[in-house]
Amino acid sequence: MDGPREETDTATLAAAPDFRYVGLEPAHDLGGRVAASLFLAGGGVGVGLLRELGLLSAAVGAFLAATGLALVWRRVTAPMRRIGTQRVPFAIVPWGVLVDDAESPRVLRWAAVRSLTVHTMYGRDASAMPSTLWSYVTLKTDHELFAGRTPGAAPLDRLLAHLESYAREQSHAVAADFEGKCPSAIGPLEPEFERILASAQESITSGPSSHRLAIETVYRTRGPRAAGSDTIDVLRSILRDRCEHELDRRPLAAVVAAELGLHELVPELVSLVQSPHPMVAATAKAAGIRLGAAQARCGGIDEVAPFLAPEDVEALLAWIAAAPASPRRHLHEVRSA
Repeated sequence: MDGPREETDTATLAAAPDFRYVGLEPAHDLGGRVAASLFLAGGGVGVGLLRELGLLSAAVGAFLAATGLALVWRRVTAPMRRIGTQRVPFAIVPWGVLVDDAESPRVLRWAAVRSLTVHTMYGRDASAMPSTLWSYVTLKTDHELFAGRTPGAAPLDRLLAHLESYAREQSHAVAADFEGKCPSAIGPLEPEFERILASAQESITSGPSSHRLAIETVYRTRGPRAAGSDTIDVLRSILRDRCEHELDRRPLAAVVAAELGLHELVPELVSLVQSPHPMVAATAKAAGIRLGAAQARCGGIDEVAPFLAPEDVEALLAWIAAAPASPRRHLHEVRSA
């Protein structure tokens, strides 16, 4: 058992997803609107060629463009003819897939996705300028195939490159201690934020983690605790850690940073709000908001809520609402060192 743990701990996390939401409508068989798109694309190419080569060459160009786009469509729909395709809208977010099925809306985490392909349909507009018409996305699980399209280019290149890494990172449990020995939840679907918060508060007030974080007592007698000279560096190193661990300490570090009011760590928190791990992203969002980061930079808990236990969503929102009302410095607007 020690062998696999060592191998996991030396692996490097992939770069976080660089998209927030890609909505897709069902990609049905070649119908009127798609045929029109193909015709317009071919016509757009033809108009451009008409100006350069004349009518005959333009017609040939339009035909070849439409034929080429039709071949792309056939490649996209080929798997649809072999497997039962779910013809429902769906959306791709940093934590997985939201299936907008009227009868049974659900989520698919990255581990459930076996393959993902993206085909781009190009053409030209009426001014003969190159244009990206549609992106066709096919997503396969063990038993289902989802096929959808979105206008323009779908920003999914990073997901295509790191799908397996995202699934592996998402499977890691969250640590309830800075030693990385105790998980925050017993099972994968158990709520865990309240335990993370309790552990964070305990780490600040007492125990070995307090010494590890260089937390200091403000007064010589019993009194409030505050960040020591090394506390920010310790927490920053955890939040920036790019090594894989079976127990992820980043949510715990995010909560401690917010509890101590460490505005200097907002840049590190903002960098994690699209982490493929739902609890990492959620605690980074909540901690950043508590420290005064702009909502546009952090996003909301609602974005990641479908991938969390309902109890965790409620607890995170309550923690945000309980943020101290004292004036907040905005050191996060300063460029991180």
